Amino acid sequence: MNIDLKKTKRVLILIFVALVLVLADQILKTVAQLTLARAEQIDLIPGWLWLTYSENTGAAFSSFSDDPTAMLVITYLTPVLVAVFVALAFTVFKKNVPAQASLFVISAGAMGNFLDRILFSGILPGTAGQAAVRDFVGLKFFNVCNFADFYITLGAVAFLFIILFIGPQAVFPMTKKWRAQAKEEDAKK
Repeated sequence: MNIDLKKTKRVLILIFVALVLVLADQILKTVAQLTLARAEQIDLIPGWLWLTYSENTGAAFSSFSDDPTAMLVITYLTPVLVAVFVALAFTVFKKNVPAQASLFVISAGAMGNFLDRILFSGILPGTAGQAAVRDFVGLKFFNVCNFADFYITLGAVAFLFIILFIGPQAVFPMTKKWRAQAKEEDAKK
C-alpha cells in the first residue's frame, strides 16, 4: 500500500484547523455567555458593530425560530451535510486545496452551531428548552450572530469564488496559465 505523505499531511492540517475553529467558536460563545449576559450592549463601533448576548432558537437570521420541527430537522441534518462537505473535499475537489480548505471552514461553522443546538436542546442531562445557538456579535446590516456564522458565510463566499475563478478546474479560470492547463486537460479526455 502506497501512502501519499503530502496528502495525508494536508488532511491532518485541514482537520486540525477545523477543530481549532470549532474550539475557538465554543470558547468565544462561552465567554460571551458568561460576561455579556449581564451587560446590556457594548458598542465597539457605535451603530455598526456591538457585542450583546442572545440565544437564537432559529437558523440563520432567526429563520424558523417559530418552527421547532424544522429546527429539529436542520439540527440533525447538520452532521450529514458536514459529511457531504468532507466527502466533496476529498473526491470532487481532491486537487483543489483552496476549495478543500473552504469546505472545512464551512464544516467547522456548521459543527460549532450544531454543538450549541445539542447542548441547549434538552437532550443532554442538565439542559432544557428549545435548541438554541449562542450569538454575541451585532452587525448593522445583519442580526446578532457568532463566529460559527462567520465561518459559514466567509467559507461559502470563498468556496464560490474558488470554484468560479481559482485554478485550472475553475469554471472561469482567472489566469492564462490556468486556462491553458484546462485546455490541456480537456484535450487529454
